[in-house]
Amino acid sequence: MSATVDMAATTIATSSPRRGSISVIVTAMNEQGNLQPAVEAVVQAVASRFLDYEVIIVDDGSSDRTFAMAEALAAGNPRIRVHRNPRNLGLGRSYRIGIHLATHEYTAWVAGNNMLSAEALGRVYDRVGERDMVISHILYDVRPLNRRLISRVFVVGMNLLFSVRLKYYTGPPVFRSAVAKRFPPGVTSGSLFVAEVLIRLLRAGQTYVEVGLQPQPRTSGATKTFRLKNMLGVCRGVMRLFWELRVRRLFGERADADVQVSESDSALHSR
Repeated sequence: MSATVDMAATTIATSSPRRGSISVIVTAMNEQGNLQPAVEAVVQAVASRFLDYEVIIVDDGSSDRTFAMAEALAAGNPRIRVHRNPRNLGLGRSYRIGIHLATHEYTAWVAGNNMLSAEALGRVYDRVGERDMVISHILYDVRPLNRRLISRVFVVGMNLLFSVRLKYYTGPPVFRSAVAKRFPPGVTSGSLFVAEVLIRLLRAGQTYVEVGLQPQPRTSGATKTFRLKNMLGVCRGVMRLFWELRVRRLFGERADADVQVSESDSALHSR
């Protein structure tokens, strides 16, 4: 199967007016079976909705053919850029690099696991411009009961700790690039950084609209999020974030100065 993404062939009709510009970060690590359809869904969703767009594929040191597939996709569409981490740095670091590399008015993030169709992404992108950001949540969670319970406990806990009322934290968001680029490098890693971005945006006064979407089953691979080691890491990360954003500020301590990823950083070789 060809890895070329034909923008004209994948453009879908929409009654919404074309918006400004958007950078979509697609993070991937060993997603050779998912990356191509994931990127095709992104292009299909954004091409007819925005005046300009770019797709930034961040390959997190994959050991399979993910990077080769990313380069093939970029060769077929000049609006697709590829960055390869020199080693596995984790989702949080990859997401931060993507935010730094984004050049357009809005930034979006999508996991390269092909769990979101072009139609589902379109529901999110149709709402861009109504508020400062768009936050998505699952309409009907078909995961096993234990995973649904863990996810629910996480959402309730985050809402209580940070005094917010979100329905979900790890769906694909859209936010203003200029605001996110001002943030410090973050205190969490892995998938928790997806939630940290939302918390920091909300604390920066950004308004939002929530949109429901329905994920599709993975066509290849399996999630590592619910492994015991990863869940313990999430708990530690939540406590660090709470200390940084609530406790330190409660006692008048200033957070670390904003730090941008340096162009000389060895992890920033984009094509």
